[in-house]
Amino acid sequence: MIQQLLFMVVLGMVIAYVFRHLQATTEEGFHDAADIDTPSAILTGNTAWSTAFGEDNPLDLPWIASWSPADQAARRGQNCAVLYSRAGPEGTTIVTTSRSCEAGMAHTRPGDRIYLPDSIPLALQEQTIRHELVHIYQRRNPEAWAQFYRRQWSFILYREPPATMPASILGARRNNPDLWIPGTQYGGTWPCWKGRYWPAAVYTDPKRPQLRDAITVWWDDVRREILTEPPAEWIAFFGTPTQNEHPHELAAVMLTAEDTSTEAGRRLMNWWATKGSLLKQDPVAERFIPPS
Repeated sequence: MIQQLLFMVVLGMVIAYVFRHLQATTEEGFHDAADIDTPSAILTGNTAWSTAFGEDNPLDLPWIASWSPADQAARRGQNCAVLYSRAGPEGTTIVTTSRSCEAGMAHTRPGDRIYLPDSIPLALQEQTIRHELVHIYQRRNPEAWAQFYRRQWSFILYREPPATMPASILGARRNNPDLWIPGTQYGGTWPCWKGRYWPAAVYTDPKRPQLRDAITVWWDDVRREILTEPPAEWIAFFGTPTQNEHPHELAAVMLTAEDTSTEAGRRLMNWWATKGSLLKQDPVAERFIPPS
């Protein structure tokens, strides 16, 4: 009985420490894995830190540590514990979790893992995996994708938002696991289009955030105003894709649909036709990709 009581006390102290660290991290900014000052016991996955969120893989710790207080609230009660896993295409691992994980939304994580909540119907899984595979390729070769975005789509990826971005966006932003590429200067989760527009997914109700209840807004850094609709020139170039918060999502939607109806889609498909086979490989392949 005494041992159980001591265990519960230690467990409570660990969880309290973790949540304090999460809040401090999100207030100071986003960090790569090497920047996170986390106890070694936590990094080895030997505490309740990860299991409190249904996690048990140390690769996920930097991603979890990037959550804002709103992200934490939106994920409260979810369970991402692995039910079972199997080998997937292109050297990936398909991980099946409960339907509450990421509100039932498929996503990718470091280590070439594709997470599929068990609520996704079998008929939709093939298309879903195709979409998530694009995110795997993006994570394997971030430099090549960043070059394409800059040269062909006028996007530059940053690790930090601009100093002018309003607190209303910063505090309500929804973190997306498919954008998380730690340990590289090319893995910025803050995109800027044409040196002016900063799209970001934000919770529609930051006080009661829900992962599926978010919209994309654009911070116009020239006029210093928040746009709830994309700029006209954005629509002329990208159209109206279903996911528009980041070029990684734009590319995944267009490649999955093989969409060439827009100028952005045509440029992407032409680039993919010549370099796609290399981009599916491990990161050393990027050194063999010729300049666009």
